[in-house]
Amino acid sequence: MLKTILKAGLILTLLLVGTTATLARNYKTQGKASYYADFFDGRLTSNGEIFRQDSLTCAHRTLPFGTYLKVKNKKNGREVIVRVNDRGPFIDGRVIDLSRAAAEQLDMIHAGVVRVDVVQVEKPTYPEVAPFEIPLFQMYDDLLKKSYTLDEWHRQRQQDRISLLEASVKDTLRNYIAEFTDK
Repeated sequence: MLKTILKAGLILTLLLVGTTATLARNYKTQGKASYYADFFDGRLTSNGEIFRQDSLTCAHRTLPFGTYLKVKNKKNGREVIVRVNDRGPFIDGRVIDLSRAAAEQLDMIHAGVVRVDVVQVEKPTYPEVAPFEIPLFQMYDDLLKKSYTLDEWHRQRQQDRISLLEASVKDTLRNYIAEFTDK
């Protein structure tokens, strides 16, 4: 009897998870969006991340964590892509809670709550950035009237330290030998 109940529970769980994943792939809705208060910055989200107002994240009641959503402000047409990392909103009529950074991109800070279209999208990809040469930082020595890269300058300073140490050791030895030869 217990085995039958466990099997039924497992099958039901698999069906629900499969249905949720299938629904999530084609998720589309309209409704009101709000954004998190500054109070939540630095606190843990439902998926265990630390919430940051400057990240493009959101809270949704049912979508799996890590789902990417394109949110469009119906009033001005602005869009932002956010990642689900929390649960909410817990106010009737709202479909999504956004981070402050996402709300700024939608230009909804002043309004606080706006009507939006929400559509699931694939994880965004960003174009590769071509590598570039970082210009060498150069230092100019007024005394020697010469420019050095940072590495050259560092090597020169090391050599100067060694030269000073050698001179100091020579002076110390000279004084020591002179002290014994005078007696």
